[in-house]
Amino acid sequence: MPCARGVLLACAVVIVLGGSAFAPAFAQDASAFAQSATADAANEGLDAAFERLWSAETDQAAAGAVDAILATGAEAGEVRGRLRAGRPYPPAEAGRHALSRRNRDGTEHPYILHVPEAYDPAVPMPLRVYLHGGVMRPFPEGDDWWRGEERWVRDDALVVAPLSWNGSPWWQRSQIENLAGLLADLKRRYNVDENRIHMLGVSDGATGAYYFAFKAATPWAGYLAFIGHPAVLGHPGTRVDGQMHAVNLRGKPLFIVNGGRDRLYPASLIVPYVRLFADAGVDVEFRPYPEAGHDLSWWDAEAPRVEGFIAATERRPLPDALAWETESAQEFNRSHWLVIDELGAVRGESVLDEHNEVAVPGPPTPLGIEAVAELPERAGLRVHQVQAESLADQAGLEAGDVILEMGGAEVRTLDEARAVIGTVRPGQALPVALDRRGAPLVLTLRFPASEPVRPRIAFPRRQTSGRVELQRTGNTVEASTRGVRRFTLLISADQFDLSRPIRVVVNGTVAHDAAVTPDAATLLRWATVDWDRTLLFDAELPIQTP
Repeated sequence: MPCARGVLLACAVVIVLGGSAFAPAFAQDASAFAQSATADAANEGLDAAFERLWSAETDQAAAGAVDAILATGAEAGEVRGRLRAGRPYPPAEAGRHALSRRNRDGTEHPYILHVPEAYDPAVPMPLRVYLHGGVMRPFPEGDDWWRGEERWVRDDALVVAPLSWNGSPWWQRSQIENLAGLLADLKRRYNVDENRIHMLGVSDGATGAYYFAFKAATPWAGYLAFIGHPAVLGHPGTRVDGQMHAVNLRGKPLFIVNGGRDRLYPASLIVPYVRLFADAGVDVEFRPYPEAGHDLSWWDAEAPRVEGFIAATERRPLPDALAWETESAQEFNRSHWLVIDELGAVRGESVLDEHNEVAVPGPPTPLGIEAVAELPERAGLRVHQVQAESLADQAGLEAGDVILEMGGAEVRTLDEARAVIGTVRPGQALPVALDRRGAPLVLTLRFPASEPVRPRIAFPRRQTSGRVELQRTGNTVEASTRGVRRFTLLISADQFDLSRPIRVVVNGTVAHDAAVTPDAATLLRWATVDWDRTLLFDAELPIQTP
């Protein structure tokens, strides 16, 4: 008698007990069907669990979905494949959207999102995050605080402008939390190209772009800083959270524009920091506009280069070379596939360059002629004192000399002398005719071609920091550390061959040489931190600095 699908197993048992020659074949078919039915049920459960994950709007909901996925017993390979494929995206309404999100402490952070008409949910689209200036203003009323937004809106990218104010400046941890949450929200709703997320900032917003490059670099492809100054982040009155470390800018290109007549941040004051960054191995392009002030008057001329920089800058989610420095093992301690877990000096650690000194213009060399007196009885000026190591001292002037001419012009008064000196340009020489104890003498004042410079700490250090520098070649990682006792490498099958051992050499000593096992829980844990299809971590590899 034929068996219905629901009683097939019972029929097979009867046939076996009856001693039928067909019993083994039926039993095998029944077993295979049972396994298939179990797999179907598991897949149905896994499908539903991933649907929960993709629809999760909060961290708590995502955590519950992760638990449901793990409860199905899904293997790491299956989980990875689904995370790589990502979620389905619904159609989106184009145009301007005034939105907001809330930090863990309840602080509401508004933002404005522009979705272009060309947005296609089936195609990843670049994202630009714009940081505005004037952050010391109070919280605004309404949603018209984004000035000049028409300049930034585009047809080929999603554009978002979060809000900063005196209660939540760009350079505080509140904004790091805000922008991390904002990116997660946008990645949940829109098909964002994770490797083409750029940060653009103007004035205080440019300083904010520097801050995110220093403290939270993982999501960003590059930074464009317009008329800001990184030195603001080293000023004690700015209320900056954390310390700045130049090596953290490696691997993320910087595009900087400043005006020469900027009353706040003239280009000449930016140059020492550009040199510092370049010396630290940072890819930096600096575009000074000598006649521009604290404005964007240069925009039309520079816009093609801005677009060229963005088009050519794509994030490497798993860079082979990586450096990160932090003063805390609890925050600001991760970059891409590196997490610093414990700070502290270790015997035999590496000696790493500080990269924290800039050469800034010092005071000009003084003329050094002091206590000059006009002579009522004759033409000339009597010198009563010459300052040591001054221009006058270098020229050979002495106390008691009477200056008769400067640059061929007779000088009878102090005002006449000042007028002549005011015509001298850097690098020029000024002949001085004088009377020394009754004898004529001509000396030369030589003005330096450039202002002297003096070294200065770029970013003050209030806490001891630790740094790890990594270089991967195949399945071998060479690590140099200073002030770090423990760190974790996040291992991705996109970067390592997980069928072979992974060798980690720290400060010249082998710290690990064994294979790692992919783990579904690890994949899901980091996937719900980054929400990034190109940044999947199959295993965590903790390293104790030898």
